[in-house]
Amino acid sequence: MSLTTDELPRLASPSSIAELSELMARAHAENRTVAVFGGGTAFDDHPPASTPGLLIDLTSIAEVADHFNAGDTIRAGAGTRISALTRFAARSGQEILADLPRDRIDAGATLGGMIATAATGPRQLRRPRLAETVLSVTTVAADGTIARTAHGLHPDLGRRALPRLITGSWGTRAIIAQAEIRLTERPETQRFVWIPGTEAACDLLTARRVPDAVVSERPAGSPAATVVLIEGETDAVEEEVGHLVDRVPGATPCAEPEWWGRRARLAATIELSVAPSFIPTLIDAVDRLETTIGYPLQLRGSATGSFELGVGAPDSEPGVATRVVLEHLRSFGLHFIAARLIHAPASVWDEVDAWGPQPGRQGLVELKSLVDQRGILAPGRGIAGV
Repeated sequence: MSLTTDELPRLASPSSIAELSELMARAHAENRTVAVFGGGTAFDDHPPASTPGLLIDLTSIAEVADHFNAGDTIRAGAGTRISALTRFAARSGQEILADLPRDRIDAGATLGGMIATAATGPRQLRRPRLAETVLSVTTVAADGTIARTAHGLHPDLGRRALPRLITGSWGTRAIIAQAEIRLTERPETQRFVWIPGTEAACDLLTARRVPDAVVSERPAGSPAATVVLIEGETDAVEEEVGHLVDRVPGATPCAEPEWWGRRARLAATIELSVAPSFIPTLIDAVDRLETTIGYPLQLRGSATGSFELGVGAPDSEPGVATRVVLEHLRSFGLHFIAARLIHAPASVWDEVDAWGPQPGRQGLVELKSLVDQRGILAPGRGIAGV
């Protein structure tokens, strides 16, 4: 159809950046709210939003360009599945440099969706985060302007890097249409080591050779343990595994855990940021809370201090339990722990303070007002509801 002459639909699937730009210009003129999706793997994160005036499916913008910069990067449309990019990079013995959550990849997550949500996997000790590996993006602004620099979104943002501005914005500042990301050589070997408890996790951050991942896992109703990943050339990996087993009490080589690279998802999920030295205290607090509230609690995260805490059985309504957990963890203070709700049944969002203290919220509000004055892009989906 012709978007110029036909009535603007409620659901659209543009096949090009130009068509996406025209859709947004029309939506802006009609003051319609807009939400976009790709694989939909994070669509139920954040509070439920009201039905948008225009819902845009980006999966048709999925062209994958050839390698750039001597094969170290790849450029693709925002709707390209990460699984397709992984296969494409594997042809030349490479993989995406940033580590991404495996459950979302398996469920069909797209490049634009991963960037918009600043997704991350467990291998974050020796790899940069996604924001640091996005070299360039092409975006479509709230008014339909196609922008490749922050200046294109607003003149006052000329000194800001557009990839950093857009990564983690949840579609609230501009729509990602295309991106160029860094690749790296695929490791020759991966080995895993299981360690009882979490006491060794923090020490491994300053080891002679920092592991590629150190993940603490506390299953509901069970003691916590730590799993370490070491990857690289086979001889070096085997040597390091032997060194770790000899040095750390209880360390034992193991197979890759079935939960590796997957998010902690129970009825509700709380995202936690803690100081690495505070992890043992966090484990103790979760043990006590599980006993007190009578709901299963599942904790999983990196020794860097990024955790997810699942609350309740998958089919439960854990409103009260989630509120108690949030209030207790926040009582330690932001210096030790920050906690916010990221996933829950619709009813729970109204029962809790989902975001907690947000010292930088005013800056987010001001930025949003610059790039989307009418507030039509993904209202309520950003961090702190901005």
